[in-house]
Amino acid sequence: MLAHGVLAFAEGGSNIINPDGSLVFVLLLFLLFVFVMNRLLFRPITRILDERQTLTVGAANDARAAARRYEMRLDEYEAAIRQARAESYKKLETQRAAALEARRQVVEAAKQQTTEEINQAKAEIGRQAEQARTLLATESEQIAENISRTILGRTVGGGAD
Repeated sequence: MLAHGVLAFAEGGSNIINPDGSLVFVLLLFLLFVFVMNRLLFRPITRILDERQTLTVGAANDARAAARRYEMRLDEYEAAIRQARAESYKKLETQRAAALEARRQVVEAAKQQTTEEINQAKAEIGRQAEQARTLLATESEQIAENISRTILGRTVGGGAD
C-alpha cells in the first residue's frame, strides 16, 4: 500500500484529494527528516550560537567589569594624588610659616642690635660732646688769657669761678 502510494505519486497522479497511505508516508518522512535534522544540524548550530552569545555577552560583561575596576582604580589614584598634594601644600605652608617666623626673628634681632648700637653711639657722641665742651671751655679760657696778656700785657682774672 505504501509502495503503491509512492508509485502513484511518482507517476504524476494526484492523491492529495483522495488521501491514501502516501500522505502518511510523506508525513512520517517529514517527521523523520525533522528529527534527524534537529539532531544533526539544528541542535549543534543552536548550541554553538548560544555559546557564541554567552561568550560575547560574557566578554562584554568582563569588559564592563574591567572598565569599572579601571574607573575605581583611577578614582583611587586621583584621590591619592589629591591627598598627597594637600599634604605637600600643608608641609610647604608649615615650612613657609617657619621661614617667615625665622626671618621675623632675624629682623627683630637686627633691629634690636641696631637700636643698641645707635644708643651706644648716641651715648658715645654725648660723652665726646661733653668732653669737647669741657676741653673747649678750658681752651677758651687759656686763649682768652693769652689774648688778654698779649693785648693788655697782664693777666685778667675772671673771678666767676
